[in-house]
Amino acid sequence: MTRIRLYNSTDPDIDPLAKEVLERVTLVRGQSIEPNVYKAMANHPEALQAMAEFGSVSYFRNSMTPAQRELAYLTTSLVNDCHY
Repeated sequence: MTRIRLYNSTDPDIDPLAKEVLERVTLVRGQSIEPNVYKAMANHPEALQAMAEFGSVSYFRNSMTPAQRELAYLTTSLVNDCHY
């Protein structure tokens, strides 16, 4: 079974663009944890950069309150019949 390599920002083999994005995502989130989805996307640095930018805009740079974001998540889950 093929596995996708998960890169850390400290990995010596990581692409410089991916390293920069992973470090920035960690800083934006205010945590010392790099999410696994970002570590996997580091295999394709341009896609990682696009995903991180989208996440930043959709989550942090908008006028929604945390309660409104949660309501949007819950409504989307309900409309799509998600049970998790």
